[in-house]
Amino acid sequence: MSRTSFMLSTAAAALSTFCQFSALAADPVKVDPVKIQVATDHRDALYKCGEKVIFQGTVTKADKPLTAGKATVRLSNDGMKTISTQEIDLAKNNPFKVEGTMTVPGFLQCAVVLDKDRGYAGAGFDPEKIQAAANLPEDFTKFWDDGIQELNKIPPDVKLEPLPKFSTPQFDCFKISFANIDNTRIYGFLSVPKDKKGPFPAIVNVPGAGPGHCSPDTGWVRSGVIVLLMNVHQYNPPTSDAEIRKIYEELNKPLTYCYQGAPDRDKYYFKKSILGINRAINWLAERPDVDKEHFAMFGSSQGGAFTLIMSGLNKNIKAASANVPALCDHAGYKLDRSPGWPRVVTNNDPDKLKMSGYFDAVNFARNITCPIIVSVGFIDTTCSPSSVYAAYNTIQSPKMIFNEPDMAHNQSKRFGDYQIEWLRGKLGLTKETPPFKK
Repeated sequence: MSRTSFMLSTAAAALSTFCQFSALAADPVKVDPVKIQVATDHRDALYKCGEKVIFQGTVTKADKPLTAGKATVRLSNDGMKTISTQEIDLAKNNPFKVEGTMTVPGFLQCAVVLDKDRGYAGAGFDPEKIQAAANLPEDFTKFWDDGIQELNKIPPDVKLEPLPKFSTPQFDCFKISFANIDNTRIYGFLSVPKDKKGPFPAIVNVPGAGPGHCSPDTGWVRSGVIVLLMNVHQYNPPTSDAEIRKIYEELNKPLTYCYQGAPDRDKYYFKKSILGINRAINWLAERPDVDKEHFAMFGSSQGGAFTLIMSGLNKNIKAASANVPALCDHAGYKLDRSPGWPRVVTNNDPDKLKMSGYFDAVNFARNITCPIIVSVGFIDTTCSPSSVYAAYNTIQSPKMIFNEPDMAHNQSKRFGDYQIEWLRGKLGLTKETPPFKK
């Protein structure tokens, strides 16, 4: 049986009394949190369309079922369109059961709410049959080919800045940047082994949403891998978390970066990001110390989206791993389900809808030819499971998806462990995992 619980403290206080000669702090007041647990009656949380799912819920405090209060249960199409709601009197029904179904492929989300506390469960109905709501623009390929050609007319002007603070006798680290369209630059970090003889396998990573990297990779490079970490932003990252956070806050005034430029496809923020990172990957692949046959990419959330995007756009990538990828199925709302982050389209805005097709990871995923692994959380309210499956189902290359019924927007240990083992094989560091395993 799959389970999830969200535990939120309803109150916590620390009382301090100060006197002239000493400061005395009282012990924190401990308040047991409310726990809302929701589970499906199938352990894997998978069902056929039309099959009944039974959600089983319990609301506890101090490990005992609450005997007062009323919880609201909402069943929805993956967090979007409400299918039903009902009120549960915890004095009479705790534990409780709620039944539901879907007649079309998708995810039925069960959300249990009691005041500020929430618990979720998700049931997948024939998810491998979910169809993308996003249409492939007729000039999708031309749009990106034209963008690449536009950028190719601009000299790369690669700038490498040594970072001795992070370098060791085993590897060197650099800050790196490339010229980009519209008189901008794209920034990242490069780590290169120096205690071994190349050519070296290479791996690329893009971070999740936020300010980006402010330091280089010092993990994979220890295994003899050249690592390229690329930010999506156009600002020069400082090497301090506090400084980069300040720059990032300025970037998001008055509008968060992932919405900037919409609905103009040529001004949308991610156009520069995609073209710039694609250029960086090409530059990396052309290095004489890179083993082009062992060239991989991985990422989570926004980084998972860029893994799908680059794997479809750039054929230098020979293996890919995308955890809870974002930027998928922007048009999902048309089918009454939740699009993935950043939900750039949430209503019938024809201009945003038209633009979104050029930046939907679904449409890049159609062109993936390398083997790929993907992870999806059934209770992910940031990158909805239906949006992840919409992208995954378009991939025609060898693939495997990790279903995580209990997981929200996160990465499971199961997937994390497999990802490392699988990528090490694809990078030629160990015997390859043949071909996939669960």
